[in-house]
Amino acid sequence: MRRVKALLPHPDGSGRTLIGAAAETLLAAGLSPVIVVLGHGRREIAPELRGLAVRAVPNPAYQRGMLSSLQVGIRALAPERHIFWAVVAPLDQPFLSAGLIGRLVAAATGPPRPPAAVVPATPAMERTGTWGLPVVLRRRLFPEVLELSATRAAEDGGRDRGAGRVLARHRPDVAVVPASERELLDLDDWESYERARQPPRAVAGG
Repeated sequence: MRRVKALLPHPDGSGRTLIGAAAETLLAAGLSPVIVVLGHGRREIAPELRGLAVRAVPNPAYQRGMLSSLQVGIRALAPERHIFWAVVAPLDQPFLSAGLIGRLVAAATGPPRPPAAVVPATPAMERTGTWGLPVVLRRRLFPEVLELSATRAAEDGGRDRGAGRVLARHRPDVAVVPASERELLDLDDWESYERARQPPRAVAGG
């Protein structure tokens, strides 16, 4: 978007930045510790995190793509032996709610048997067998994420899929939680940003 996306004003007009709002949402969901991986523009972004109970960790190799940032975050969590799950969330989902994160965590930790991972999906995603972010990863997947090559694999068609290859391996053991399109809306370009600034449309019943 030719700007530091993390510093864009939240489309709700609240005056918050995307990075500040994302951190507040994760904290409101009761997650701890909250690790913020900073790459491009990290010196400009860091002041937005002052006063928030988060830990900023730099990723000097951010040019390699989002997998490298995910690996930095996982490495920061791995030494904490009491942590059995990681919630991986992007900063560009402005309407991600603490409620959705809570539902994902509940699906991860509830009976009868913990899955390998939990992902959200809209009705359209469920029909096509795809899913979105955030993803909740069980600790036993951490080594597989760290072993992935940070280069964009040929089998991914030149796309950086982050932990997508690990999730694909464990697909039968991935739990899916329903989510709305608005909750999973991500800001990939100015068109999506402008769309996010529009108030949600009400659906009238007949």
